[in-house]
Amino acid sequence: MSEIRVVLIEDHDVVRIGLKMTLQSDKDIQVVGEAANGLEGLKLLEMIQPDVAIVDIGLPGIDGIELTKRFRKFQAERETDKTQVLMLTMQGNEESVLAAFSAGADSYCMKNMDMNRLAEAVKSTHGRSSWIDPAIASIVLHQLRESFPGPKKQEVRKR
Repeated sequence: MSEIRVVLIEDHDVVRIGLKMTLQSDKDIQVVGEAANGLEGLKLLEMIQPDVAIVDIGLPGIDGIELTKRFRKFQAERETDKTQVLMLTMQGNEESVLAAFSAGADSYCMKNMDMNRLAEAVKSTHGRSSWIDPAIASIVLHQLRESFPGPKKQEVRKR
């Protein structure tokens, strides 16, 4: 397997450096670019088109959700979908989670996750399997159930 090319878009230097060190300790992952704000991050993604982009939601300039929307538009115009987007954030509220997936995020991780699980999330996302942090999975399931209610109990008994 060739190395998974990753771009980090995170405004906090300490977090970005820690992420880079953690990811680069995995022989299957290579960090190929970094940005500290949304506009720089978008330019970097358009230029490099990595395998996976790790994007913080709370970025200066344009936030991670807007960055993801714009990047997905860029990809659609060029008919490419190579880059998968993994949101990495402290925001586990329903509005942020749903906005991220609506914008085109493929995976969603909380920053307080175990660092070893981050490499797992990157690999899963690269393999086009969405990785949803267990801390927010209930939000996604709740929204799914609200959007697509199953058969009522009486309907199930009739079958």
